Amino acid sequence: MQSATALIDSFILTISESKILSDACKAIRAYEGKNLPVPIRKTYFSFSAAENSLYFSEDKNGVKTQVNDVKIAVNCFIPLNLSPAVIYNLAETVMLILMNSNSNITGFTIGKAVYDSDVDAFRIGCELQFRTEHQV
Repeated sequence: MQSATALIDSFILTISESKILSDACKAIRAYEGKNLPVPIRKTYFSFSAAENSLYFSEDKNGVKTQVNDVKIAVNCFIPLNLSPAVIYNLAETVMLILMNSNSNITGFTIGKAVYDSDVDAFRIGCELQFRTEHQV
């Protein structure tokens, strides 16, 4: 079973080490969100585990397979002085970089920009889907 925490750690490391992204944004765990300065002055990607399921199946030959599906919620917070359209492109870039960094990511979604009064910023909700399968 893949730990959601380990996945989040690897995503944060990927963003932190990216030469393209390091100046544009900062990756944090969602529970570190309380440390966001209000109003924010930088773009933040906040990661949290949304779902982690493990189940077993059997093919027609009786081979047992373990399937692990993980969903990671990613919230992108952007300062109000930046255009949500530009940051939407940054969110797409981040999701593609993460997808290319891990072959078990099966897809991602990016929501619309909304105003988040808690941090006085725009927020774009995203989700990464991850799946592993192996015979047991």
